[in-house]
Parts: sequence; C-alpha cells; structure tokens
Amino acid sequence: MTALAPRRPVAAVVTDGPESVTVARCAARIAAEQGRPLLLLLVPMLRSAFSADAVIAARVHREALREAEAVAARTRPVLDAAGVPARVQVVWHRSCAFRRARQGRAIALAHAAGRAGAAVVVTPAGLPLPTVRHGAEVLLVAAGAAALVTVRRPARSRGLAEL
Repeated sequence: MTALAPRRPVAAVVTDGPESVTVARCAARIAAEQGRPLLLLLVPMLRSAFSADAVIAARVHREALREAEAVAARTRPVLDAAGVPARVQVVWHRSCAFRRARQGRAIALAHAAGRAGAAVVVTPAGLPLPTVRHGAEVLLVAAGAAALVTVRRPARSRGLAEL
C-alpha cells in the first residue's frame, strides 16, 4: 500500500445489547493502534413490512432511523474519549422465516462491511457473521477472496455472563 492510498476503516457492529460499548471500545483501540482514520458504526435494523400507504411507510422508516441513531449514540462517549471519528451506517435487513432467521442480518452486515472496504469488523460475541478460520485469524467472507476482512469479537465481561 502506498502512502497516498486511503486506509481501510474499522467497522463495529453496534446492536441494542449491553455489549455495544465494549465493541465500540475494542474497535476504537484497533483503529488507534493500526492508524486507521475512521470508525464505521454498522447498526442493523429490521426493514419494516411493505405498506401501501407512503405516509405510514415514511414515518416507520424515520422512527427506525431515530432508533438506529439512539443505538449509535450510546457508544459516542467511548469514541469521543478515544478521539476516533465515527460514521453511522444503518444496515437494513428483512426478517426471514427459515430456520436460521438471524442469517439475513449477518449476511447484510457482511456485505455492508465489504462495500465499505473495512479491514477489521468488530462484532458482539453473540452475532454470527459468515466467517472462515484462516490460521490464527477469523476472516469475514463478504465479497470474494479479495475482500477478506479480519473479524474480532471482544471477550464477554464476567458481569454480562452472569446476568
């Protein structure tokens, strides 16, 4: 990589769970250690069902965007303290009636990280992303072999495990 080439960002998958601050802290540390200029907060949101009424659909969409901003805002104090700039990206997914209902969300997040060109994706421990082991690292399978991304999952704290 040349000095003029842009550095690939670190992506953090931030959900409405108790691990969001831990994930953001881990992603900010990785971004600072590796000299990456930007942290991308990926917030998965369930796309609402189809509505024939455009006004209702727009209102539901705005409420979902506000909820995603609120989820991302919980991590802002940690990111501000670390001095790492962050950008929020809402990742829309649809619910799936199949046996692996969470797979749609995981695939949508993997593709969003691949499109953003993220070099590292930090996820909560309970969020499955399509990954493959490669030596000591866990790599994200997003957009083919050229877009392999390292996936980090911070260890769960004892307080969360005991809840």
